[in-house]
Amino acid sequence: MKIVTVPVEYQSPLVNKYLADFAEVGHLYEHNPYEFNSFQDRYEVIRRDYRTDRNELVRILTEYNEKLHCGTATRDNLGKLEDPSTTVVITGQQAGVCTGPLYTIYKTITVIQLAGEIARSTGRNVIPMFWVASEDHDFAEIDHLWFVNHRQELVRTSLDEKPVGKQSVGHIPVTDAVVRLIEQLEAETSPSEWKEGIVNKLKELAAESDNLADWFAAVMCWLFQKHGLVMVNPLVKGLRRLLSGTFEDFLKSTDLVNERLQSGMAKVRTLGIEPQVETFENHVHLFLYVDGERLPLLKSGDVYTVRGRELVWSIGDLTDLARNRPELLSPNVVLRPVAQDVLLPITAYVAGPGEISYYALYREIYPIFNQRMPVIYPRVNTTLIERSIAKHMDKYGVKFSDGYAGIKRKLDDYLETQDGLGIDRLFGGYADELKKSFGELMGKVAVIDPELTKHGYESLNRILHQVDYLEKKAHQCHRKSCDVAVKRFHALENQLFPRNNWQERVLNIFPYLFKYGYGLTDQLVKLPLTGDNRHRLIYLGD
Repeated sequence: MKIVTVPVEYQSPLVNKYLADFAEVGHLYEHNPYEFNSFQDRYEVIRRDYRTDRNELVRILTEYNEKLHCGTATRDNLGKLEDPSTTVVITGQQAGVCTGPLYTIYKTITVIQLAGEIARSTGRNVIPMFWVASEDHDFAEIDHLWFVNHRQELVRTSLDEKPVGKQSVGHIPVTDAVVRLIEQLEAETSPSEWKEGIVNKLKELAAESDNLADWFAAVMCWLFQKHGLVMVNPLVKGLRRLLSGTFEDFLKSTDLVNERLQSGMAKVRTLGIEPQVETFENHVHLFLYVDGERLPLLKSGDVYTVRGRELVWSIGDLTDLARNRPELLSPNVVLRPVAQDVLLPITAYVAGPGEISYYALYREIYPIFNQRMPVIYPRVNTTLIERSIAKHMDKYGVKFSDGYAGIKRKLDDYLETQDGLGIDRLFGGYADELKKSFGELMGKVAVIDPELTKHGYESLNRILHQVDYLEKKAHQCHRKSCDVAVKRFHALENQLFPRNNWQERVLNIFPYLFKYGYGLTDQLVKLPLTGDNRHRLIYLGD
């Protein structure tokens, strides 16, 4: 595979500074991810402050990962986790069907590569982990996948069954809707020697999974089984019990958390940047499960409520839940990172652009709970370019830097070069002549009755409308005569910038696995991807 690096710029100025000019935003974070001493400093913090029972943690994680049919490398890593010198590099993501967008794969690859680099540099065990966002209840975010089908059309397929209410993904059972989604993906993609086996594996793992989050975890475990990836599902009751005391601390610290969050937001605003997270003053930053729904917990004075329900709790009621039924509590985006760091000895968290923006607000929140923010390491950002796409780019002079709009301009330019008739000039000249001659005609008939001028302009507009219609039809026929090129340009748009977005934020990995084999993820892991924040173009088949 050939790799070409190109500059990348995101919509968020904070993220762009984090990637290219860290000194400007470094005060918002605990560590500089580009200095190796940051990882050593973080290791010393873990050695001093990490308190979770490692043996119990390993027992729970081993039981869960064996349920996912993890490989030997994962079992070996879990055994190493009992050692007090072992640390973790972790990332997390929503449990999208068939792993969701490509960036889920790239976050995982970054975790594996970074863990390996730190381990080699320090001589200590560093384990790659993935935090499955099984608590998330935004079903619309995870119920679908996008891919380019065998006709080079951009296709969206989704689960045709929806849960009732705000259920966590980890509580939504796997049904025949999953099988139907897999079969639609199969029907819309080209045949290959690997496809049948991969489709059968997806169905097999779905049949063995209790819920959508576990299916996601099982698929990820299978794709990265050679690399010792450990999957973490925070809904596992044993892990919830380990967080019981932390949930109590969260409940006691609502006002201070909100104060520190506001302070973090103010610091971001001093840079002329609007924070990504807004919050309500009465938000506890915890959710409460009520009748299976995950509902935000709110505080008003000494009274706690949830949205949409006429129910009331006291701090004593909620503290009792934290102690005895911690599975009924769930942290939100603000406190989830803290819970994660209490539970696991995390050296670094691999973050996407959105998460980098979130973490910018949290530095002052960690000390409330005797914690410090880990190293926030940016994930690899990548675009896969297949051989046919590279060929079309060369043929039509398209560069990746042209972007979505640039590809459209290149298509217009190409069609113009193929227009021997000069459609625009022909119709533009004809319309001008028509207006001129019609104006002379109206000037003559106006001597009969000036009212005829009004009728004349109405007639002219109707004629010009028909001329415009004929011009559009001429362009359509011209585009049809260039149908092969037009389809190729559309393929470039769909493959490189689907939905006018980064490929990694839209397309799914499985059509690529069908074509190149399930070993593609292993090949990507072996590529030199970390250590440079520029965008990687990976040319497949080269």
